[in-house]
Amino acid sequence: MDSLILELSHSIKRVDAHPLQMILYSQDLLKIPRFLERFVKKPICVVQPENDEEVKAVLKISRKYRIPVVPRGAGTSAYGGAVTIKPCIAVDFTRMRKIEISGKKAVVESGAVWLDLERELNRHGLALRVYPSSAPAGTVGGWIAQGGYGIGSLKYGGIGENLEWLDVADFEGIKRVAGDGLRKYVGLFGTTGLILRACIKLRDNVRIESVAIETEFAKTIDLLDGAYHGVYINHKLAKMLGFNERNLLLLSYEGEAGREGDKELGKRMWENRFNLFRAGKEREVIFTEAVLPYESAADFFSKVDIPVETVFTRDNVVFLGIIPLENFYRAAMKAIKFIKIAEKLGGRTYATGMLFPHKGISDFAKVYKKAVDPESLLNPGKAVEGNSFSRMIRLAEMVL
Repeated sequence: MDSLILELSHSIKRVDAHPLQMILYSQDLLKIPRFLERFVKKPICVVQPENDEEVKAVLKISRKYRIPVVPRGAGTSAYGGAVTIKPCIAVDFTRMRKIEISGKKAVVESGAVWLDLERELNRHGLALRVYPSSAPAGTVGGWIAQGGYGIGSLKYGGIGENLEWLDVADFEGIKRVAGDGLRKYVGLFGTTGLILRACIKLRDNVRIESVAIETEFAKTIDLLDGAYHGVYINHKLAKMLGFNERNLLLLSYEGEAGREGDKELGKRMWENRFNLFRAGKEREVIFTEAVLPYESAADFFSKVDIPVETVFTRDNVVFLGIIPLENFYRAAMKAIKFIKIAEKLGGRTYATGMLFPHKGISDFAKVYKKAVDPESLLNPGKAVEGNSFSRMIRLAEMVL
């Protein structure tokens, strides 16, 4: 593949094929045990585009050589969205991070880090409506490509509801999509196009005041009215995070707190809202996530016995479970069982990525993928296409 690398080097400023870099760029936050590493293939090279023209050049060369491209932000997803399961060109977007602010909107390039964006907005008296728990490192394009909910979703909904438009690149060029067209890209892990930038809706940077309430899960839903952000942690997770062994509800408000509660503890919990992301970096755990309707959330909560964080959103409830990785097989089966229980109660997995392309993707997405990428060169084996990992998960689901 020397000719591929040479041609890329003529069109793109930053191209790297060092063997150690290829190992680093082959995985993301997903824990892959040694016996499954044979299904991961190292990239041929890594490129770091700095502008739209360089991205277009990468796609042109990808199509010429029929070599897939795998887009990548910070690699903070635990769904394998950036794992390279075929020899490919890994496209690292972290050098595309420009921010432009206009009124209550910000036009932000894909590689910008969410927390850096929030700090820049704060200097202009503005703030993000929603952002992920991986905000200290997660990138704008990465979270949009994964889709879903985050901090602030109780009031403002998921990331897709907080976008004005996206600029995306595919083999035909660059296009701007808005409205219903966003569903062709949000949550599809770059399988239908590479996200270049997003126009993101903003809010005023009003003070966030939080309270913590010690209560049982069944009582929490009645306490959510008026809150900007709501999260519940069970006693197992509270102990793990240093809040003693108790069930805690955190309610955060734009302005004065709308509920009585422990403000000091609420402030501590709000300031440590990125703890789960750090836990995934600092200890061997598996994350498992499920989304449930409000009417069955309490039933689901009563059936799980692992450390769990519950994030309340405008439309549904997101459960994130943490499983210690002492034995991979047992931990993986617990993670799959977590999702199976949710599905029986009308829920679904949080995202697809490399692990669950057989779940929750509409025929529309599959048809659109084939239309824009008939050779499956855009992040193959993810979101809408099966792979060795997802096939093993389907077999495991049959056992449970």
